[in-house]
Amino acid sequence: MLKRLSYMKKGKKAFTLIELLVVIAIIAILIGLLLPAVQKVRDAAARMTCSNNMKQMGLAAHNHLTTYNVFPHPGQLDSTGTATTFYMPHSFGTQLLPYIEMETVYKMFDHATPIFPGGTAITGYTALATTGGLHATARGRDYDDTAYPSGWTAAKTIINTFVCPSVPLPPASRGVGDSEALGPVDYMVPVMSDVDDTTLVRNSGQPRSTMAFGMLGLNQGANSCTDGMSNTIMVIEDAGRAYTSVARFGSGSSRPSPLTAPGHSAVGDGVASNARRVYAWADPDAFGNGFSGPHKQTGGAGIAKINNNASPTGGPSTCLWSVNNCGPNDEPFSFHGGGVNATMGDGSVRFIKETVNAKTLKYAIGATDGNIINLDE
Repeated sequence: MLKRLSYMKKGKKAFTLIELLVVIAIIAILIGLLLPAVQKVRDAAARMTCSNNMKQMGLAAHNHLTTYNVFPHPGQLDSTGTATTFYMPHSFGTQLLPYIEMETVYKMFDHATPIFPGGTAITGYTALATTGGLHATARGRDYDDTAYPSGWTAAKTIINTFVCPSVPLPPASRGVGDSEALGPVDYMVPVMSDVDDTTLVRNSGQPRSTMAFGMLGLNQGANSCTDGMSNTIMVIEDAGRAYTSVARFGSGSSRPSPLTAPGHSAVGDGVASNARRVYAWADPDAFGNGFSGPHKQTGGAGIAKINNNASPTGGPSTCLWSVNNCGPNDEPFSFHGGGVNATMGDGSVRFIKETVNAKTLKYAIGATDGNIINLDE
């Protein structure tokens, strides 16, 4: 018996070094094959979450319509890129809060104070302008108004519905460099488009009759969209915008705050010490925007397009496109492969390819121009 055990011990085999190396190599190959598949699943899941966010915003907008008989306004009204742009104190996103289970945050803002009672601005606000600025019917203090500090606290809340997980920069990092980081937004309401039908570049000097204006405005209901809500874009992605110190490509808008003395200036944006913060969901200049094409600061007029980060145009060399939407703030932008998500007027969500013609996208934004388009072309 002892001899047999001794024989068995001598005959016991172990892995040789070569065999171990072969096994390790096979495992490495399998991992290499598996990782791209895992990444694709993650990307698909992030894109699905982004699509669900947009579905929730569409549903919230329709719930607002049911409650008030009008859609929420876009914050920025009837923009043509000139001084005729008017604003309301609160953004499109702020108005959606009660319908996405964020009513507590909504109540932290002032919604009651008339800004121009009798046509005269209340203390702390600039005078009523007839050529641009806060709209005459503005009601509710600005989120940056120190007379109502809870508004600023509310604006710092990260609202998951307004954040696309495909963006490489986490939400808490978007406002790094600002005096205090605010909650970011990865979507916009396309208020207008001044893309030229022939040249496909920005032409803000064209007649208003050839521009396209979105379905959301002041006191706009379902009947205001004569082109059909299933054919008209309500919300589209403008993802990854973050605060930077690089002129207009960061948080600052060229339009100043309506306050005479903002409580928290957007320091370092290179435009104005009290500029709007176009990365923040609470800012009406962030959620309301347009589709025009590359900004003149990018070195000249370029053909308007969906500015997917795989092939961006414009933007400073100091801003990395792979992690930050630092280009012009008037183009749809996403970190999905091949295009962007859009919420249509009926609440449905569509994926629009980045190869879509600029004129087609322009008239998909327009609500009353009579051009019924096919976004799949």
